[in-house]
Amino acid sequence: MTQKISTCLPESALPGFSRLLVEVEFGVLSRQCANYGICRIEIARGPGRSENSRCGACCGRALASAPGEGELQLAFFRSSLRKDALRRHFSQEYFLVEEAFALPGILCEGLKAPAAAIDCGRYPILKTPYFLIVLFNNLIKL
Repeated sequence: MTQKISTCLPESALPGFSRLLVEVEFGVLSRQCANYGICRIEIARGPGRSENSRCGACCGRALASAPGEGELQLAFFRSSLRKDALRRHFSQEYFLVEEAFALPGILCEGLKAPAAAIDCGRYPILKTPYFLIVLFNNLIKL
């Protein structure tokens, strides 16, 4: 049975919120995208993996939104995550960020949000049948 995507979306991704389809590469930039965190976020250009991706198993597609001031929500499509990425980054009740990550300007512009960075820390994961939702709620203003 096929469902309309609007019936699967997290509440904050419904109309009224700016949202963008993004590709996220997990890891820490200073460690060549190894370990835990976010190494890269870019606007998704179409089907398949980005050419910039170093590791297909370390990436996932998400809907990005800015539901409140100083917040970034990434709703990862479960279907876009490989087993290795699920086990490594989403098997706990939280998403771990080991090193602060500056959000790309194009993402902030697209979400109509000020320049910011995700601080290191543990962020709760809301698990739904179609999405793994992470709310980064203590963005650092740049």
